[in-house]
Amino acid sequence: MVTTYYPMSIPAYVATIMAPSFIFMALSIPVKRRNILQEIILSILWFAELSIPIYYAGQYPYLCLMSTSVWSWATGMKMGVWVFSMSMEERRQKPFVYTLLDWRKRTTSTPAPANAVDVKLQQQKQESPSRTSSSLTADYSKVSLWPWIVAIIKHELVFDAIEFVFTYFNPHRPIIVFSAFLSKIYQFLGNTERAMALAPAVPLTYSSIIISTLQSMIFCGYIQIQLQVTYDTFMITYAVIYKAVLPLLERWQLGKDSAKLNKKNVVQTKAILRRVRGIRQVKEFIEDTLGMPPLFNSPWTAKSLRDFWGRRWHTFYNDCFYRLGYQPIRWAVMLVCNVKPPRWLPALSVFVMSGLMHEYFLYAATGAQDYLGGKPMAACGLQFVFFVVQVCGISIGDRLCHRGFLGQVYTLFCMAVTCHLFVVPYLLTGYLEMQRFSFYRIAVNLYHGKSDIFASVF
Repeated sequence: MVTTYYPMSIPAYVATIMAPSFIFMALSIPVKRRNILQEIILSILWFAELSIPIYYAGQYPYLCLMSTSVWSWATGMKMGVWVFSMSMEERRQKPFVYTLLDWRKRTTSTPAPANAVDVKLQQQKQESPSRTSSSLTADYSKVSLWPWIVAIIKHELVFDAIEFVFTYFNPHRPIIVFSAFLSKIYQFLGNTERAMALAPAVPLTYSSIIISTLQSMIFCGYIQIQLQVTYDTFMITYAVIYKAVLPLLERWQLGKDSAKLNKKNVVQTKAILRRVRGIRQVKEFIEDTLGMPPLFNSPWTAKSLRDFWGRRWHTFYNDCFYRLGYQPIRWAVMLVCNVKPPRWLPALSVFVMSGLMHEYFLYAATGAQDYLGGKPMAACGLQFVFFVVQVCGISIGDRLCHRGFLGQVYTLFCMAVTCHLFVVPYLLTGYLEMQRFSFYRIAVNLYHGKSDIFASVF
């Protein structure tokens, strides 16, 4: 049995990854004016959060590194928005912990005033002191877990089916086809040695290219379903907290301290109301989250490429990309040139950030050796090119076919032409071999008597 040595234990590494964001959370308490020392410390923490996964790249299991790099990038962007984009007024209105949890536009109207719970408690206490504990929790909405449970089971089964189909048709086929394409490019450029190194052993056929393209499109769906399963898991967790935990906490809190409320003890009453108000803030956040639009809004039926990326593919990072990429470029062009920039320029900044994000994930999960020197080709840069090329596709689509059936066909065509750039780096770095929960994997591994029931079976 081979023993793997890590620089530190996996729990210690995860704690190290998460430490800068939690320290940032503690030190980002809003002040009346900008404090230079505070800004410097917060900037250092932002840099540390993004740098730690790069320093430990490739030194831990793929799943651990991929997950922690996603955490670091996500929290790092929120920290960046807080330090570089938010005004002091915005900071005072929403502490960093709520900013960290807020990833998409919410559909609720004007929020309730901060003292709404206090007012309700006082009114209920005056009307009937004995009903205070029970009546406060009566306005919780009915949340059913079954739709979320059914959804995650359905998505998990689709996830397994996609993985089975993809691997059945040779999971390395997209690498072979893309290598052959690069070989032709190097041959055209006169680099015969590199062209020979990338040339496939067996000449490609049109059927191989078509199957490879379909496989790559399916793999994009694989990534989509994986994100959806993760989203469903969080939604179930939120629903359980909302349905079982929060009402219990309120009843326990008020039941424990109801005598103190009735004695008109101002200090104790304020403390109780403050705790209940905190529970109510969590309640409102979960209500907003459970009522959000779906994570993926049928992206493969998009009527244009702009519609695909802007409104249908998952929008978790849209606000951060807008504030850290789109707005600065737009303001800089208007300041320097005194003209409104073309639509493609700010959009380019957003896709550049998206490309850097995916390259960051791959490098952190694999390390320099596999990322820069993989076989038969390096994985670095391909996903960055994929996202930058989307800007060209969007610009062309906006001019020629940006709606209706023609726009939908154009969107699928663009994805089919460019999908190898997105998929091949994942295959080169062993993404399919990453451990994950899977009904199919569990059944097969148990049947063969393997201890790692979540390991890949292909």
